[in-house]
Amino acid sequence: MKNCFGSVYRSLLTLFALIFVFNFGIYSTSNAQEVNSIIASAKELSDNQKFEEADSLLTSAIKDSPQSKILFFERGNLRFLRGDYYGAAGDFGFAIEIDNSYAEAFNMKALAIHYNGDPDLAIEFFTNAIELNPMFTEAYSNRGFAFYAIGANERAYFDFSKAIELNPESADLYYNRGFVRSDLEEYVGAIDDFNKSIALDSLDAATFQLRADAEFEIGALDYALNDYAQAISLDSLDELTYASRALVYNELENYPEAANDYTKAINLFEEKYQPDPELYNLRGVVYYNSQQYDLAIQDYSYALELEPSAPLLYENRGAAYFESKKFIESAQDYTVAIDLDPENPENYYFRSQAKFELNNKFDGCLDLKKAVELGLVEAKKELKEKCK
Repeated sequence: MKNCFGSVYRSLLTLFALIFVFNFGIYSTSNAQEVNSIIASAKELSDNQKFEEADSLLTSAIKDSPQSKILFFERGNLRFLRGDYYGAAGDFGFAIEIDNSYAEAFNMKALAIHYNGDPDLAIEFFTNAIELNPMFTEAYSNRGFAFYAIGANERAYFDFSKAIELNPESADLYYNRGFVRSDLEEYVGAIDDFNKSIALDSLDAATFQLRADAEFEIGALDYALNDYAQAISLDSLDELTYASRALVYNELENYPEAANDYTKAINLFEEKYQPDPELYNLRGVVYYNSQQYDLAIQDYSYALELEPSAPLLYENRGAAYFESKKFIESAQDYTVAIDLDPENPENYYFRSQAKFELNNKFDGCLDLKKAVELGLVEAKKELKEKCK
């Protein structure tokens, strides 16, 4: 998958907000009006970033009404919003102790536990919420995230499907199921989900990007280019989209556009973070494919400054040196690659070619023999011909 786990979580805070608002005004206690007023005041403080004051207000109210599940629930919501997931889980737990049929509290406690780093335990509480309310769309969706986090992608798929069944007008749910289907390599199904998501929300750059990723995987390159272009028009500052589109251009042998996109991705990434060796490596591959070997060597060399222990970078630079007829440098790079990854037969083979070019037949034959011993059967014929 090209996107990180955090991308899938884009709808969680939305779901949290829906739950937070949904629970205002549903109290059945005798002081419901007073509780409603306190919660409304706490929400106003929270909206104005006055979180400590809001927490203090709710805490005081809880002291006066220690059996109010709603007050614990709302303080849990506030603490969740502040990133205090441990404290939030505790508050939702108190709400559950007061009312063990409180499905919303089970759902939010599970969410807090998941955010605190324990998706396995979170799944248990999401399941409790679903058992209490089999029509609880958010609980199915949130459990889907938890299943995804532990690598149970098929179970995540089924939970997102159930959530869609309950709420077929949610662009986010189709997005999330499409994300999981892509991870399951069900690219045609993923594209169908992204189509539905886009039909409901045509302004989300991430959905166009993911649909383009899936289209690339099935070879629909022109469609992928169109979707990457649409994603960039909606969000021109996402370096991943440029890097992904560069892969398509490279596949189409449109090397100038591929290099331009990698350059854009490199610049955007460095503005946000720090130089990334992989982006330089990928642009180096484009330069290599377009026979601009000096530029390729330059990119590989800079990537090696950033990550000097990566055998692939030495292999790639060794190939560029070879094509530039710099056979000594090529052999040296393959030697380092072999030191770092001694079980890769291709490095022995390519070093043998550099040695043959240097008229070092003895060492070249030793490398060819080693490549064959390590499983490169394609080199057997050459070994017989050159090393009789």
